[in-house]
Amino acid sequence: MRSYVADVLYIPEDSLENVNKKYLELVENYRSGQKNKVEKELKGIDILKGNFNFGVASMKEVNSSFYLNLFNMLLDANVSNLLFSVNKMSMVIDARLTQWILQLEAKRFIDSAILFKYSLTKYCELEASEEVIRNLFDPEKTINEILYSIQKDLKEFVAKHKNIARMRNQIAYYKKMIKDIGNGKKLANDVVFEKVSFDWEKVSSDVDLWLSENKLHGIWEPEQSTLILDQGIPSKPFENIGFGNIMEEKDSKEFVGLQLADMLVVITGSYISKLASAVRYDKSEPEKTKHLGAEWFVLKEHQFDLISKMTEFLFGNDHVYSVIGDTYFDETHLFEMYCRYISSFSNYDNYDKKKTELHVKDMFIYLAAATNEKWELGVQNELFARNMYGDYMTGINEGVIRKL
Repeated sequence: MRSYVADVLYIPEDSLENVNKKYLELVENYRSGQKNKVEKELKGIDILKGNFNFGVASMKEVNSSFYLNLFNMLLDANVSNLLFSVNKMSMVIDARLTQWILQLEAKRFIDSAILFKYSLTKYCELEASEEVIRNLFDPEKTINEILYSIQKDLKEFVAKHKNIARMRNQIAYYKKMIKDIGNGKKLANDVVFEKVSFDWEKVSSDVDLWLSENKLHGIWEPEQSTLILDQGIPSKPFENIGFGNIMEEKDSKEFVGLQLADMLVVITGSYISKLASAVRYDKSEPEKTKHLGAEWFVLKEHQFDLISKMTEFLFGNDHVYSVIGDTYFDETHLFEMYCRYISSFSNYDNYDKKKTELHVKDMFIYLAAATNEKWELGVQNELFARNMYGDYMTGINEGVIRKL
């Protein structure tokens, strides 16, 4: 997977017993139809079984039915869900360059810390040379050395791609980044290298936002809630949220809630990764825009039903904080918009009668419009933060703005 994906479920107390019972029945029914009976814990990867090259469009009915019944069960039980995804390259940028980016914005070298980090992450993810990537991961390299290699590589990329029409805006911003790096490299002298790791503090702040939103809707009762953490997840970042109890280092075999989270992480994480790979442009043909292929839209009715139900569970409540990506949001956003596009059809017959090539075209238009809207909102929020706190870093330090 190109991204790390985490999932948090809130199961109401009055639904917990029924969810446990229904899920165990679902697992037993699935196993009864399998030729090879295995008694180990059923994992999401066992359901997908490698049949996921084009997402749900590649799934057999027996496997899609399992997930369809799973989402129906969760919806019937009024289970709330938070899906969190962060691109792995974004984690590297966080560890090495985000503090420098925040200093650039605070000193007014750049207008937008969000746009700069987004563009830098996208460049490193899609276009940077092997030398730049090696330097980013080399703990012996200083921030200045990394910035020098990025600046040099960006210059070469701009020179090579400056006449490609579809990259016009991208190249213009890369030129600006080259100047910004040159002007702001001196600010990197005091930036300390941090180990590249999953930022559970960022996750905990997202959980806090999600639960606060749920509380406003009368869903969450914090003092009466127990947070159960899977093995390897630290409890400290979550201690100030307000849970009545926190249980850590728990084995998923003993808790249905953790098993459910695994099922959701596998299908969403696999989708995010597969979709991202499907739209990566061919570096040998940079002038060609890459769309999702027709295979992603050739759906049988059971596959359409699963995507529709998954969309209803993950995105159907229209809460702001039920799905959270990172500053580089392309991969999570593509997954959400793909699901929303498929589910925008009221039934399978309406979906199926539309030609596949039109689905490909209209999905691209749908995604572009949603992306522009997302950017407009992000720019407004950043402008608000700057007007209120002077700069983005101060807002983060005050604890009122999410980490970049």
